[in-house]
Amino acid sequence: MLVVAVVLAVVGALFIALGSALQEQVVVGMRFLGGRGVRWLLRLVRQPRWLFGAACAGLGVGLHVLALSRGPVSIIQPVGTTGLLFALGVKAVLERRRLGRAETLGGTAVVLGLAGLLFALPHDTKAPNLTTPTATLLAGITLLASGLAVTVAWAVSSRSARAAALAFAAGTTFGVASALVSVIGHRMLSDLTAIASWPTLLVVVLLSTGGLAQQHAYRMRRFALAFAMLEIADPVSAATVGVLVLGEPLPSTPPAAAWMGLSAVGIVVGVVVLARSYLGPAPGHSDHARVDSDRHLSP
Repeated sequence: MLVVAVVLAVVGALFIALGSALQEQVVVGMRFLGGRGVRWLLRLVRQPRWLFGAACAGLGVGLHVLALSRGPVSIIQPVGTTGLLFALGVKAVLERRRLGRAETLGGTAVVLGLAGLLFALPHDTKAPNLTTPTATLLAGITLLASGLAVTVAWAVSSRSARAAALAFAAGTTFGVASALVSVIGHRMLSDLTAIASWPTLLVVVLLSTGGLAQQHAYRMRRFALAFAMLEIADPVSAATVGVLVLGEPLPSTPPAAAWMGLSAVGIVVGVVVLARSYLGPAPGHSDHARVDSDRHLSP
C-alpha cells in the first residue's frame, strides 16, 4: 500500500507542477492590474489558461489526497517535493529557454534534501487520529502564522523576500491541510460519511487561504524561489503535525538522525542557490510581459 501511495504522490506532484507553472505565467502577465484580495482573484478565474492550470493542479491534489489516505503524512509530503523539478522543467519549456544551472542545482538540492526525509523517517502506516477541537486549534494557529508571514511579505520591498514569505504562508497552510486530509482519508476507508465533518471545513478554509497566498507569490516573478519555499514549508509543516500531533515516529537510530540532518543541510543550500539566482531581473519576462488573454481586460 505504501508503494502505491508513493506512486500516486509522484504523479500528483507532476500535475500540480504543471498547473502551478501555467498559473504563474498568467499571474505574471496580469500583475499590472493591481489589487491583492478576492477581486483580483476573480479576475484570474476569467483566464482560460489559468483555469486549465487550476484543473491540472486540482487533479494533482486529488491524487495526493488518495496517497495521503494510504500512507503517513510524514512520508507522502516529502515525496511530493519531486514536483519542484517537474515545475522548473515545465517553466523552462513554457518560456522557451534552457533550464539555468542555478535552477537545476538548487532545485535538485532541495528535492534530494527533502526526499532524504523519506528514508530517515520510520515508515509507520497506522491510521492517524485527531479530535475536532484539536484540529480547530491547529487550523487557528496555522492561519495566524500564515497571516504573520503575509504581513511580513507586504512590509518588505524585496520581490524575493515577498515571494518567499508568501510561499511560506501558502506552504504552511497546505501542509497542515494535508495532515487533516490524511486523517479524513483514513477515516473514509471505513466510513465514507467521514468527509461530512468539521475537519473537512477546516481543510477548505486552509486550502483557500493558501491558494490566495500562492497566487500572490507568483506575482513576484520568482517562480523557482516561490515554488521551492512552498515545497519546503508544505512537507515540513505536515511532518511536524504528523510527529507532534498525530504521533508519527521520529528516527530512532543515530545514523537515521544524522541522515535527517544532512537532508536539512541540502534543503538550505538549495534554497540559498535559488534565492541568489533570483536577486536580479526575473528570467523569461520583461517589465511589460502580458498574456494574450489579458488584452481584453481593462485595469
